[in-house]
Amino acid sequence: MAVANVLERKRKSAESPTHNGCAKNPRKSQTKSVPRLKLTFRDLHGTITQQNLNELLLFASLGKTYSLKQPDWCRLHHQKNVCAVNVTVLEGLTQLHFYRYYLQFKNLRKLYNIRCSFISPAGNVLSEILSTELCNFKNTSSVLSISSSELEKTLGSKENEDLSWHPVIRKYVSESQGLTAYLLSPDEMSRMSFPQKDAPGCESFLCTQSDGHVTDGSPLFGLDCEMCVTVCGTELTRVSLVDSSGHCLLDELVKPENRILNYLTRYSGITKAMLKPVSTRLSDVQAKVIQALPHDAVLVGHSLENDLRALKLIHQHVIDTSVLYHRKFGQKFKLKFLAEAVLNRQIQQEGRQGHDPTEDALAALDLAQHFIGVGPQKVAALDLDAEWKRRQPKKNSANGALANKGVDSISFGDALKAAGLSAVHLGEVAESKGLGVPVMQSRVQCNSDREVLSASRSETQGHFFSTVRFSSLAERARVGLQEKRLADHLHRMAEMCMIYAGPLPRDCTVQSVQRLFRRCGPVRSVTLQEGMQSIHAMVEFEMLEGAYLAVKSLNGHELHGRPIRVQRPVKESTLDLEVALGELEADALFSNVLYVARVTEPLLCPTFSQFGQIEGVVLPGRSPPANRRKDAFIKFESSEGIQAALSSGLQAKGREVMMCRALTPWHLPSWAGHVQQSSEHQSTTEETSATPGGRDDPDQQAEECEMKSLIRKLDRKVAKLFQALPDKTLSVLLLPGLRSTSADLQGLCLISVKSDSHL
Repeated sequence: MAVANVLERKRKSAESPTHNGCAKNPRKSQTKSVPRLKLTFRDLHGTITQQNLNELLLFASLGKTYSLKQPDWCRLHHQKNVCAVNVTVLEGLTQLHFYRYYLQFKNLRKLYNIRCSFISPAGNVLSEILSTELCNFKNTSSVLSISSSELEKTLGSKENEDLSWHPVIRKYVSESQGLTAYLLSPDEMSRMSFPQKDAPGCESFLCTQSDGHVTDGSPLFGLDCEMCVTVCGTELTRVSLVDSSGHCLLDELVKPENRILNYLTRYSGITKAMLKPVSTRLSDVQAKVIQALPHDAVLVGHSLENDLRALKLIHQHVIDTSVLYHRKFGQKFKLKFLAEAVLNRQIQQEGRQGHDPTEDALAALDLAQHFIGVGPQKVAALDLDAEWKRRQPKKNSANGALANKGVDSISFGDALKAAGLSAVHLGEVAESKGLGVPVMQSRVQCNSDREVLSASRSETQGHFFSTVRFSSLAERARVGLQEKRLADHLHRMAEMCMIYAGPLPRDCTVQSVQRLFRRCGPVRSVTLQEGMQSIHAMVEFEMLEGAYLAVKSLNGHELHGRPIRVQRPVKESTLDLEVALGELEADALFSNVLYVARVTEPLLCPTFSQFGQIEGVVLPGRSPPANRRKDAFIKFESSEGIQAALSSGLQAKGREVMMCRALTPWHLPSWAGHVQQSSEHQSTTEETSATPGGRDDPDQQAEECEMKSLIRKLDRKVAKLFQALPDKTLSVLLLPGLRSTSADLQGLCLISVKSDSHL
């Protein structure tokens, strides 16, 4: 079928008065089968990347209409019957939050049957989805076979006349304004990880003399830095500062305090020989920059947060050209492209070793001055997105991409529009003034999560593709992940894997305790604690199952001829432990999944297949030689199989095989995977508990109770949104994770196809 006919058919369906993303869709009548997403048991243990997610959403939305291939990592059955696609983001939350507040996320656990780790991009996850170029995927030639002129016609000629849709106009309005209108707000600076006073990781940063009195006549200064990689991370190697007239005020090489691992010469131009005679240190250039900037100075740069972090300086008033020249779908243009397309200036040229920071600082400064001078309307009219696409090298099928003769690739967002599939984004007003807001055909701005939910319950019925962002907990979640509280969260999770055993014989050793308890699962650490009359052991397992089996099977076991008592620690953090374990055991994620401790890999399938058909086997962690004893997750196809295994009394080498229903989500390398050795935690426990802000601090306990209440409310909002989605909607829920200098926490991707069973 010709692409033009396909587009016309989908447009007519979309324009139908009763169209709600599903009604009167000709493909719905072909079959009544409900769409179903299937992952193998092994794939469920993997991590979903942004690319993986884009592949699924692309196939679910445009699928067989354009003869797209199934994603490699999953299989969406009956894609033709997908009535709508929804992506909801819980801003600021991570995988850690989900399992820390597992009991409070009651509805999420029940509604979403697929749960995998998620690696979020450096930018905005929703913008990454909509800006995905279709040429990056397999077999999308039918989408791209429509010519550039036809595509432009399909998307509507009004874009050439009305620029109100443009992200620059949406952010800054069309009229020209003074420079103060283009300063980043404190909220924007926080989201972009600019160094700020009292922010985590910025304790040693210096503040400039900026006093807050900035006017449209305040002076602009361009700043750019080059960095290297040392044993302590990224450090400054060169800094350049130019004034509003283009004069270079500072251009100095800087010798890092720590040993250099990579000079990044390709980008910085810095070599070992260049830095060898240099004696200037970071403190020297900090003083020079502070002295050069007047109290009302406005710093200009491109992704300026990186430069200020390298300088370890805090400055209140900045203009960032990566934000000024706001790209469609929230992406950022490179400085090199902007300089060429806007200023007709060549920078960072090929053949030259590294970048010239003075040149880059001046380019950013001139770009800001140009924007302020001509105004947003003329900048939007440049259509930089189209210019960027025209400059991209054409790819051919030899390297796995598409050969499109004279045809530009199109983004996922544009492809939805070209196919007549309506799209809407719902989020808070504050977000729309910030960064990374996806440019949709329709956008609803709200003042709170409650308004987002209210609008979503109606808007998602009238659009095929919808994105929703709940952001009320974003700031609170970020504060909760500050270094001390993060350690507290991780320690609370680790305590669920701990048991205490004793009294032990005086001649007992760490090795003998470890030999006993590793029957139940991998042991992270053993610590012997001497009392007045006896010795006790604190044993920390990697998996929840290890501690569960130890309490169940080894309580009363004789060690060196003496019975020992095995029990869990009784603390405030473990009061709800039995309830949590019960909920984990009943979690649909673990349906028919058995955990087996200390078994030989070659015997897994032959031994356990006698109890029922096995769907898959996964060995946690890295796999040593096959003859080593291993732990395993075994998924049976039916509940009868796991019941038969649990009641079998199976023995190996004269000893009962330890097994139980799975409790640890298998996408985690261990339950407390972020936690280091328990001895490290134990050494800080007393200090943390005794100091203000510790786990026993009344204020922190009150904050924790409030956080649990807010999580429960958010969980109910997501459930109400899910119930409002049209039947046969592919729903994706993202806890995007966190990447910062103080923590790198994975996100979580939950997926479900709504059906009658959810009602």
